[in-house]
Amino acid sequence: MSSNSGLLTFPVICHRELEAFIKKHSTELHYENKDVISAPGDPLGYIFYLKSGRTRHIILNKDGNEKVLYTLSQGWFFGEVSSDLDVHTSLYTIAENSVVIYKINEKDYHILVDTYKPFRDAILHSYAQKLLILRYALEDLAFTSCKDRLKRLFCSVADASHLIDNQWYNLKVKYTQYDLGIIVGGARVTVSKLINELYSENVLRLINHKMQINKAAYSEYVKEMEK
Repeated sequence: MSSNSGLLTFPVICHRELEAFIKKHSTELHYENKDVISAPGDPLGYIFYLKSGRTRHIILNKDGNEKVLYTLSQGWFFGEVSSDLDVHTSLYTIAENSVVIYKINEKDYHILVDTYKPFRDAILHSYAQKLLILRYALEDLAFTSCKDRLKRLFCSVADASHLIDNQWYNLKVKYTQYDLGIIVGGARVTVSKLINELYSENVLRLINHKMQINKAAYSEYVKEMEK
């Protein structure tokens, strides 16, 4: 599958013709890292298309504990479920870096779905991928250890374009231990312990306060994703 099933991360999609069409029927918005784009209970009234950057979509339980539901990249929509079901959003949507979004009015959204097939197909694809990736997430939580989920997360953000010391890749995203916990579904103390284990196993290393992933671990991850 093209999406990263084990990490709830949606890959970049480039569809220039569709994007140009969406731009004509939307308002452009800009957000910076950690800006809250929407929160539970917000009556959105809009559908959002991610022009660039990454957005993190988080669920929150009654005790205030968080879990990342999925992370979206360029070319994906969000807000379509709230619009089609006429309900308020139940998610926090947060910018993971500098983000550009096209905001489509709900009325225009329904017209476009009815009249422009590429747009309708893209919305259906968004729905289907979200359903599929969440199904894989249930399997992952049930059958994959927290340690392996951490390894896969680090590998997924490795900068494989530049090899350091013939053995290491930098990470393109910097996570706090809290971030890691809500992404992989582990307590902060557990995440801290597992990261130390990955250091001792030479899977990770820390250089100048920057975490790096071992090339061998990354290669193993790539082979697994190609199966």
